[in-house]
This record gives sequence, C-alpha cells and structure tokens, in this order.
Amino acid sequence: MARFEELQELWQAQPEQEPIAFDACGLAGELRRFGRRQTWINLVKVCLLIWSSWVLLTRSLWAPAAVCGLVLIDIGLAIYLVLDWRNQVGLSRLDFSAPSVAFLRHAHERLQHQLNPMRRVFWFLVLSLGGGFNLILLARHGASLSVRIAQHLSATALPFAAYVVGLKIRQFRFKRECGGVMEKLEKLLQALEEQSS
Repeated sequence: MARFEELQELWQAQPEQEPIAFDACGLAGELRRFGRRQTWINLVKVCLLIWSSWVLLTRSLWAPAAVCGLVLIDIGLAIYLVLDWRNQVGLSRLDFSAPSVAFLRHAHERLQHQLNPMRRVFWFLVLSLGGGFNLILLARHGASLSVRIAQHLSATALPFAAYVVGLKIRQFRFKRECGGVMEKLEKLLQALEEQSS
C-alpha cells in the first residue's frame, strides 16, 4: 500500500500546468472572414465563367466543335470551383473551442492546402481547358496551317501559364489574408506540443 501512497504523492506534487491562453473566437472569426472573402471571389469567378461562356457561344455561331469545347471548359472550371469552394467553406467552419495537437495540425494542413488547391484536380482541369480551347479553335476556319498549329500550341500552353500566374496570385493573397492566422496556429501548436512533452 505504501507504493500506492508514494505514487499518489508524486502525482499530487506535479506542478499544475497553466492552460494555454489564446483567442479561439478571434481565430475562428478570422477564418470566417477569410471564408466570406473567398465566397465573394468565387461568386465573381462564377459570374465571369457564365459571361465568358455566353460571349464564346454568341461568337462561335453554334459550331458543334466550339460548343463541345465550351462545355468541356465549363465542366472543368465548374468542378474546380465547387471543390475549391467546398474546401474554403469547411476551413471557415473550424471550431477552435477545444484545440488539440491533432486538430491544430489538421487545421494547419487545410490552410496550407489553400496555397495550391488544384493539386487534386490539376490534370483534369488542364486537360479540360486545353482540350476545350483546341476544340473551339477547330471550329474556326480560314487560317493557314502554320497559323493554326501556332494557335493550337498556344491553346495547349495557355492552361499551364494560367496555372502558374494563378498560383502566384493565390500565394500573394494567402500570405496577406492568412499569414497572421498561420502564425497564431503555429505558435499555438508549438505551445501545445511543448506542454504535452
């Protein structure tokens, strides 16, 4: 019985750990603001997608290849927008009321994923855009062979160039909008890891 009492005394003699102070409401609020900004940005993207589709349809004179290309582009962009929007909404609804190390790591990974959300759908999006642009170009007639080859090469390279430019813009915006949140998450994660070790 003396062993049990010794363990009890050791347990009671441990220094009490201070709870880690952080602003859970503030962190969740910042992520909600990020989500609202992303919602507005995505609404603008949807409007631009609808407008550009309408413009291309009115200019293509309903050529079957152009319509198929436009549908292919719209499907690729719609899938990308839905997946990206879903990730952003899920991120803005994270609950920081009882953070754990695993939860904070997961939240940090989800925020990091916003730097390059196209990783999962990259090839599908690039192929749908490149294929759609090339189908639209096939509907146009009258150019020489060398001009058509140059147009098709440009249409194939355009999605890759748009990806690089879009990624740079997204990284710039992310650092400006979520840099503070990432720092707070990293500090909180480090404090929790130190406390648990």
